[in-house]
Amino acid sequence: MEALCIETENTNPELLRKRLLQQIESWRSSGLLQEFNEISTGTITIWDCRAGNNSQAKNLRRLAAQVLADYIVSEIEPVLLDKLASVHHPHFGKEEREQICQKVRQRLVREEALTGESRRHCILKRLDEFLKDEEQINIEGFIRFRLQDYQRELLQLLNESADDFIIEKEYQEFINLLRYFVDIQPPRFPEMHLFRKNNYLILCDSRYTELHREGACDLEGSDAIISALVTAAPKKVTIHNGPAEDELVATLRHIFADRIQICLGCPRCRDGNC
Repeated sequence: MEALCIETENTNPELLRKRLLQQIESWRSSGLLQEFNEISTGTITIWDCRAGNNSQAKNLRRLAAQVLADYIVSEIEPVLLDKLASVHHPHFGKEEREQICQKVRQRLVREEALTGESRRHCILKRLDEFLKDEEQINIEGFIRFRLQDYQRELLQLLNESADDFIIEKEYQEFINLLRYFVDIQPPRFPEMHLFRKNNYLILCDSRYTELHREGACDLEGSDAIISALVTAAPKKVTIHNGPAEDELVATLRHIFADRIQICLGCPRCRDGNC
């Protein structure tokens, strides 16, 4: 009796073969598998798994579905992402597409950790449903026709990651331009101080004379402070009474590098006076 016939059009079936062979002895020793054969015809590889009765065949198909789900997520998904990136985003170079695909994989891991919903579980459910009524499965055909929503989700994440990649690239180019501008112009101040006080960002010179004030919670305020510092190009920027790392500090570090110094608690910090 045939329990399951697994077919792949992959020209390099070694990864799937290895996963199946790892399970064969376990299936045989438990009495589920009576016979296992591999047949190759051109670019198609077929694994013929036979069980002794209907009950064993159902159990064997259920176990095989787990192997196939792992294989699709671990081995097929990266290849599928690469193909989708090549088709839908050919304007990116190969290394850029690899970075975008890596962002998708990282996002999938984060979202699964947050939601508790595993794409492996969803794929396994589809496999179980399919193999309840079918004794033969073509892996590529199953993905093409039975996992269309999975492919659409990957494409959506890919498009979003591509947009994020463009924004990050433009941001980095802008930061590099500001850094270049700071490096080539003569400093107008030897040192400047940046204070956070009463929801304000206050920029002072080396004598702590206030030069500029902006709302700390206002994005435009942060941009104005950055613009003022870039124009002044001080040799040193000391940041007082605030978090050692936030978006503003990170941006200033990118622009000014080792010119940035974080105050860990001077008298002016403790007194709240600029």
